Amino acid sequence: SSPSTSTDRYDDLIEWFTASSEKSYISPKVEILPSTRGGLATGGYGAFACNDLAKGETIFCIPKGNCVTLNDALNDNECGPQFQQLLKQAGPGADTVILSGYLAKEYLLLKEYDRRIQEGEKSDENAEMRRLSKIKFAPYLRTLPWERGVNAQEHVLFWADEDVDALLKGSLAYSDAIETRESTTLATKILDGIISPIIRNARGEKETEKEEEEGFRFPWQSKEEEKPSADENEVLEGLEEAVRGAMVISLTRAYAVSGDDGKEEDRLKPFLDMLQHSDTPNISHECAENGTIEVIAASDIKSGDELFNQYRGEADPNMPYHKFFTRFGFVPGVTEPVANLIAERSTIFFPQRAAV
Repeated sequence: SSPSTSTDRYDDLIEWFTASSEKSYISPKVEILPSTRGGLATGGYGAFACNDLAKGETIFCIPKGNCVTLNDALNDNECGPQFQQLLKQAGPGADTVILSGYLAKEYLLLKEYDRRIQEGEKSDENAEMRRLSKIKFAPYLRTLPWERGVNAQEHVLFWADEDVDALLKGSLAYSDAIETRESTTLATKILDGIISPIIRNARGEKETEKEEEEGFRFPWQSKEEEKPSADENEVLEGLEEAVRGAMVISLTRAYAVSGDDGKEEDRLKPFLDMLQHSDTPNISHECAENGTIEVIAASDIKSGDELFNQYRGEADPNMPYHKFFTRFGFVPGVTEPVANLIAERSTIFFPQRAAV
């Protein structure tokens, strides 16, 4: 059944994680609790030491099989071939869209599974339910910020158009915000053709004969002579929200790691991605040759201390604070709502004009 509370969700995540591989490891000295960065007021969780950790002590081992990677999408039973086709046509720039598409599809299938369970179906009732009960990353997907405010997530992708214009127009973050939002709108159109047939099928909705006849096409491949029907622009119910959530998750939580071919690839890493940001992190992590991520204590950590990772160096010239905000959804070191900073025309967002 679907876990009801956050604590249940994290218990399920730990159980799934440790059972899925003998290389998976979580130190018994660590627990998941509301973060000191906002905590329950914002729904944010973090990891804490519940016993002293010595410098160099292993905190997590995260095997590649527990991470969501581009290969999971490209080898997916249902949409893999279409994702491969998209990668071939759009190139490496499509990585984030493909990873987000895979996440969005799995999330929508998980929601369908939960709906059926709530209506009294059993997880082994029929072939469809057995398939839905085996979604690979289900316990992990349940802990991710699919909606605004979950895990303190305040990303510009979740904002309404009028708020973006009212708050960010004229600021350093405006063009970044618009570009990210436009990419997500385009991604939704592209992914609709790939994901929707799978979700409609799981929901028991019938595809139209026209779609079945012609098979899959990208939006830019439509035949010019066709006249669009009234409902052709309608995307699948729930898809926009799912893709938006998946893009936020990919932007804020994916880490670049060297893949099997030596090229960098983005990976979602359970547990490491829940650690809050600090410019003075108390953990460090590296990737072993077999792809396992090892997270260790970078200094002695006292019982009760929260574990912090560094997302990007705060002095990184390629990631000024306004870009930090449009990428990660927060401004380092700022606990008040970002909207307040913008309303006060903070120099983080608005360059000061030189005195005339």
